[in-house]
Amino acid sequence: MSTLRHVVVLGGGPAGLATAHELTAGGTRVTVLEREGHVGGLARTIHHKGYKFDLGGHRWFTKNEDLNDWFRRLMDGHLVMVDRISRIYHEGKYYNYPISIGDLVKNVSPLTIAQIGASFAWASLRQAAGGRPVVTMQQAYTAQFGTKLYEMFFRRYSEKVWGAPCTELSADWVSQRSRGLSVATLAREALLGSRKDVVSLVEQFMYPRDGYMRISERMAEDIAAAGNDVLLGARVTGVAYRGPADFEVAYTRDGEARTIQADAVVSTIPLGVLARILSPACGPEVEAAARGLVFRDLITANVMLRRRRVSPDTWLYIQDSDILFGRMHEPKNWSPAMVPDDEHTSLVLECFCSRGDHIWSMTDEEIGRRCVADLVDKLGFIEAAEVEDIQIVRTRDAYPVYDLDYTRKTQTIQRHLRSHGGLHTVGRGGTFRYNNADHSIEMGLLLGREMQGDAVDHMAVNTDRAYQEVKRAGEQGGHYRRRSVQVD
Repeated sequence: MSTLRHVVVLGGGPAGLATAHELTAGGTRVTVLEREGHVGGLARTIHHKGYKFDLGGHRWFTKNEDLNDWFRRLMDGHLVMVDRISRIYHEGKYYNYPISIGDLVKNVSPLTIAQIGASFAWASLRQAAGGRPVVTMQQAYTAQFGTKLYEMFFRRYSEKVWGAPCTELSADWVSQRSRGLSVATLAREALLGSRKDVVSLVEQFMYPRDGYMRISERMAEDIAAAGNDVLLGARVTGVAYRGPADFEVAYTRDGEARTIQADAVVSTIPLGVLARILSPACGPEVEAAARGLVFRDLITANVMLRRRRVSPDTWLYIQDSDILFGRMHEPKNWSPAMVPDDEHTSLVLECFCSRGDHIWSMTDEEIGRRCVADLVDKLGFIEAAEVEDIQIVRTRDAYPVYDLDYTRKTQTIQRHLRSHGGLHTVGRGGTFRYNNADHSIEMGLLLGREMQGDAVDHMAVNTDRAYQEVKRAGEQGGHYRRRSVQVD
């Protein structure tokens, strides 16, 4: 049983709710404060005119079977299995993602194939000869794929997503999403087939039938059923630290300023924001680090269509820099329940941007018109007459930007926060870590156990330097483990 009297969780996204869910299972009193009128955070599902739209589409996949078992119990009766088809649309042609040798041979000229091989060989020789340390995103991609493939498939899309040159971005993001992949491994698999001890996590994944927000809703339902509180519309304005295990959290709800006492606080709000709303105030070094953490924002254009289907893809990555959006998915391909009937489908178009830039400054009407024009005139995916409605959704602080100095800045802030006994950070925004949804949930579950005395480290999640989308037979990835006695 927990010795904690009352824990306040800042944010009702997957990480915060997972922490509260685990604390609740241990008998701890918990209050979750969520700024919006719904749970889910970045894993939100929007309902509109019989359609359901996720913010960009999130899938559940993990190497950790104990975590998968937890997920299946939580979502029993709500799950469907989805066959994943992810492709890149590049100069009018489709390429499977991850890239395959077969697609390259089919779609590009022999000269280009030769250039790909030569640039990879050169990159490999440089690395073998003790080349420069891999620091930037550009260096990471070229070390694994060579300059030619980097220019074809990675540079333009990466710069579209992050809004900065790859030479100014850290290699850390690349390492977990393509580490272990290279032209050599692709060629070996094309010739010899996949290794028998390697199981791919790419082809199929679990998904909540009615949208990804159902995961957060299910956790919130369990938390409330146990007598704890999930307060929506509660905007946190300050956290006062009065000594170890002694906090006062200020928030507004229904236009009224309120406070709540806690002996522990779990924060999922952006790491830099937490440092600045914490009192006593931090010093200038921490203040500068907090202001230096940058998030990329997101605008999603949800397009409703009188058409049965646009593509077979779960995701389609759009490389062309003159197309407003960088990625699209068709929710109906994930679950038929995401559309009102089989005669209709929809698209979610992700426009990566930053507050104040040219995309963010466009009106909703301008974004809608531009996205439809791109779909019709430039891509030829749909006919204009098929569009029945468009909904534009703006999301702040969607992606932590790994610039070349982000590690120093996060470490500076975390050192300061560790001096506040009972204060914890978790999740994508809370730790400034590019987590997948399963990572954030695993972090939350582990933090809940850590706070109840288990010898675990929630900050170890998503630090493994291994490619996330394959595992060897029998491998148990991640850090979450089933308890020998489950607490219901």
